[in-house]
Amino acid sequence: MITWLLLVSLFCKSTQDGNGRENGALHCGPQNLSLTSSNQMILLTWEDDPSCSTVQSMLTYKLEVLIADKQVHTEEVALAADQIGSTHSWNWTSHLPLECASHSVRLTNKKYKNHTSPWQQEKSLPGRENSKIPEVFPRDKNFKVGSIVTFCCVLPVGESFSKMYLTGDTTDVKATKINNRAYEATVHLNQASIYSGTDVTCHTNKSRNGATVYIGYPPSDSDLQCETRDLESVECDWTVGRETDLRRSQNVYQLLGRPCVAECEVRCCQKVQVDVGERNWTLTAQNGIGKVELVDKADLTKRVHMFAPEKVRATNVNARNVSLEWVWKVQQYNNLNITCQLNISQREANTIREKIGVGLNFAVLDNLIPNWAYNVKVRCGTTQHHWKWSNWSESVNFDTRGDVPDDLDVWMQMKDERTLIVWNIPLANQSHGPIIDYEVTWARTTERKQQNRTKVAQNKNSLALNQDGISYIVTVTARNVNGSSSPSTITIPSFSPENFSNGVRYLLSIYACTQGAPVLLERREGYVSEERIEDGLFKSLKWKQQYSDVEVYWDPIPLREQTAFIQGYALYCLDNNNNVVINVSKADNLIKAIFISLVAVFVLLSLITILCYGHWTCIKQKVYPPIPKPVLTDKWLTSLGEHSCHRLDVDPCHHSEADVMDVPEVYCKTEALGDGYVSQENMPSVFAQTPKGYYNQPLKKYTPPPLTLPTIAIPCQPELSSSAAFRRIFPNPSYNLIFQSGDQQSNSDPEFREGPPLERSSSGYQPQSKTKTFTVNQINSDPESPMSCVSTYILLPQLPSK
Repeated sequence: MITWLLLVSLFCKSTQDGNGRENGALHCGPQNLSLTSSNQMILLTWEDDPSCSTVQSMLTYKLEVLIADKQVHTEEVALAADQIGSTHSWNWTSHLPLECASHSVRLTNKKYKNHTSPWQQEKSLPGRENSKIPEVFPRDKNFKVGSIVTFCCVLPVGESFSKMYLTGDTTDVKATKINNRAYEATVHLNQASIYSGTDVTCHTNKSRNGATVYIGYPPSDSDLQCETRDLESVECDWTVGRETDLRRSQNVYQLLGRPCVAECEVRCCQKVQVDVGERNWTLTAQNGIGKVELVDKADLTKRVHMFAPEKVRATNVNARNVSLEWVWKVQQYNNLNITCQLNISQREANTIREKIGVGLNFAVLDNLIPNWAYNVKVRCGTTQHHWKWSNWSESVNFDTRGDVPDDLDVWMQMKDERTLIVWNIPLANQSHGPIIDYEVTWARTTERKQQNRTKVAQNKNSLALNQDGISYIVTVTARNVNGSSSPSTITIPSFSPENFSNGVRYLLSIYACTQGAPVLLERREGYVSEERIEDGLFKSLKWKQQYSDVEVYWDPIPLREQTAFIQGYALYCLDNNNNVVINVSKADNLIKAIFISLVAVFVLLSLITILCYGHWTCIKQKVYPPIPKPVLTDKWLTSLGEHSCHRLDVDPCHHSEADVMDVPEVYCKTEALGDGYVSQENMPSVFAQTPKGYYNQPLKKYTPPPLTLPTIAIPCQPELSSSAAFRRIFPNPSYNLIFQSGDQQSNSDPEFREGPPLERSSSGYQPQSKTKTFTVNQINSDPESPMSCVSTYILLPQLPSK
């Protein structure tokens, strides 16, 4: 019995303990609730009831948000077992300003083992109360362009809502009732504020009022770049973004988390320890809407932007050099390897010189012009890891001292027995001061100690001397207040032009005397006077015949035997009666080839014209119909056709143009007569010399080149006598001229016209066109007498392919 009672007692106790734990868990809930706000965010904090400590699993709270006693949001917060007993927090942001209506939060412990906790607490934040005029919220806030914002209007007691609108918006915004005293309206802010902001106005049946908001953009700065100038601070610059349009909230900048120093020459700077190595330099830009962070990774020891040199001055000013000195603003520059640029200005010229050195604070300028005004300014930068040049220093002006004049440029002009010594009057940068006079001395080369001396006024630059066929040495000096220039010497040779021979080709070379080897300035070639080339130079004239073709060639005339410039060659073919004749049977084929070519070109152009006209007619009919034109009579058209036919009926004999070949060639052209036959009388041909004497290959078909060049007039006569020979001139490529045939003469020998002297030497040197004392003359000369030709015709040369 006792045992049974003991068992019953133990069972009852265990049952009571279990119910106690269960009942304790059912009483678990929140306590010490606190509800605060910031802008439109509400923050709820609470603690767990001590009974919650018996909960062995997860604890879940249910939160409900009410605006004007209407539930707008619900959420659950789950707490792990290790979080039970601590303080908990939860926040939520309302779409409405908290002044618009009351905001309440209910906190309930969710069901635990199918039991609902009786614990439930609620906290509230009241809205705007006791308003005497309509009030709009939010007010005096910044918004980003493009934001969607809900405004509310809180009404005074006894007034009813009428409308809401924004400044500059012609339509009212749609408003929704929150409760009896508040209305809300959601607005898309798509325009930035101008000047004083944007007003949101609320009208009631009795009054109106509003609020001002500011609409703009967050910072959009970019491209941060940092450097150091004094090796003790960092200076940063960047690209400023677009205007934020926020007059009340300008961008605020911080470098490395600290405000920028206002005394900086750039936008932002900070005193830092400049060490070797890269590091991040961070700049933040923030306004009432947003924030941007810029980072530049740099080693400031490699980004030294030096200050400009100060107190630049010229010392030790001499005639041809000067010393410049300056000081540094930063003492640490004396330890840097520095490169400086010196900008030297004088008159209209400007040059830059560079100097390098450690702590460079002076420079020597040499090779200056004496008695000359200069202007110099300096800028510098680090030699190693050059980053940027400093600004230019202030300019320093100075005048170099005077000096003796530079050497004169002297030359001579010889005419008969007189020699004119000429020199250039020195320029201002050569005289180094006003010229007082010139001194000229001369002596025979064999008696140099016995000198003649004379003074020449400063406004003259020549002196005439009688040479008498004797060699002289002449010196010329210029004198100013500082002394005389170094003498310029020239030697007058003993020979004169009565020592040159006519008909002899001379090569004149002009050299400049330099400290090293002489430098060739110019080379000229020519004759004092040309003479007629001797006869009998074509003894080596050769020819060969292949079928009906005849090829004539000869050796070139040696330069020693050329007493004049060869302009071209004349080739005569004589019959047994010593009449000049030529018969070229290939002319018919030539005419056929020309005719066929012209017909082919005409047909091709006609086809192209027809195709283009067809397309154009189609387009014109569709886009721009033709305007009717007057009808032309048949008689007028017939007249026009006859006129065109007459224009095409050209006498092939009257050619006014001749073709100039690109290479030397032999060229015989027949003249077609009215009856279609070819004249075989009195028709000489003129040929051009080639470097090797061989003029060209035989011509298979005569096709005139399409280009029209300077022409040779050829008279057309049905019959030619031996005294009026047909001739043509072909150019000599070494002479580089084009000649025209003259009028028909009674003499059958062709004549050469005068032309300019040869301007290309045999060595290929191309001299300048201007000459001073060495001239080339020409005289008319007759060609050699006609040679005998056994064949009654010669072959046309082959034209160069196009």
